Amino acid sequence: MLQIAPDQMSSAGSYISREWGDYGYSIEKIESPTHRVSLFHVVASDGSRFIVATDRWGNSRHLDSHGYAADKQPAELTELVTEMHATASAS
Repeated sequence: MLQIAPDQMSSAGSYISREWGDYGYSIEKIESPTHRVSLFHVVASDGSRFIVATDRWGNSRHLDSHGYAADKQPAELTELVTEMHATASAS
């Protein structure tokens, strides 16, 4: 079961729109590795991929996922989730 706050959904969409534009992107997978951070795996129309991480208060950051195996989480993503979870927990 995913635990995603409405602020996370709207924040992920707004972040994608602000950083890359309104069209040509789709969310292919959503994960909630912690109860405070969710990951939105995004694919662009040109085939590029990236991950948008959002916390429960709508703060967002991204990581380019090009070159990473789909079944293995990169160390950079683990660090990003850990950092965002700690920040969200302190708020």
